[in-house]
Amino acid sequence: MIGIVILNYNSWEETTRCIESVFDNPPQEDYRIYCVDNGSSSPMLDGFGTQYDQRRFFLICTGKNLGYAAGNNVGIKRALNDGCDMILISNNDIVFYENTIAQMATYLKEYPHVGIVGPRVVDRNGNTQKGCMCIKTGMKEKYLLRTRFHILFPGYNARYWGLNYDYDHDSFPVHAVSGCCFMMSAACARDVTPLDEGTFLYEEEFILGTVMEQKGWKTMYVPASTVLHLHGASTRYVKVFAYTCNVRSEIYYCRKYLHASRISILGLYLYRVGIYALHCLKLREYRKGFGKFVKDTAGYAWGPHA
Repeated sequence: MIGIVILNYNSWEETTRCIESVFDNPPQEDYRIYCVDNGSSSPMLDGFGTQYDQRRFFLICTGKNLGYAAGNNVGIKRALNDGCDMILISNNDIVFYENTIAQMATYLKEYPHVGIVGPRVVDRNGNTQKGCMCIKTGMKEKYLLRTRFHILFPGYNARYWGLNYDYDHDSFPVHAVSGCCFMMSAACARDVTPLDEGTFLYEEEFILGTVMEQKGWKTMYVPASTVLHLHGASTRYVKVFAYTCNVRSEIYYCRKYLHASRISILGLYLYRVGIYALHCLKLREYRKGFGKFVKDTAGYAWGPHA
């Protein structure tokens, strides 16, 4: 049985579209959808969920916004307790196509040493998103490839993102796949979850990739499975909040998983502050939130949570 965990936060229409795409393109084996509402403040759509097969659809309300990792942990735990053999983690702005879920499940069954598979992800225009990380993201990669300095290192950047592979046709091993949609075996899930709840939003791929490596599991990109990613349904209206979460999560990852010193983090943090300042030149939302951003990130950077 496949457990499909879909996290919702104030995006009921997007979540409905995602769920309906599962029902329209179901896997060949038994499945259950666990929709985890992460403490939405917007009202639930009238009759949400009642139109679905209640043997396959379960709405779980957390009561507050727990963030990406903690919210998904609620669904993962429920799926494991219900005896699911595989668990699919999906953003609510994903649309599934025919055989999308079946192809990922088939791959995991054929290659039991593989713990996670990620599908081919396309945008609204059908363009493939090349978002797999083939190299672990260390401090070197943070500085050289996860900033705008990446344009100075085209070869290194290509190796990091696996650009030498054909994303439309090649299956290949990666350090981490995009967190917008991936499937893991139950054996792997029991080994690498619960997901680290030290981050609220972002950096989850880096952390999961590191834990997968530590536990000896393989991660594969499998383009035979394709999903449509409609992007940012839950964060498009809170850009400053999302950016703040990104910076805080980056600091957390660098300190806990890379064991980076405060001095090595300082340059990276100042770069992020500089990018924020550039946004301030264009967007009033960033100008209004600058003080809070600095307060929420500067103190966090030097606090005792290594």
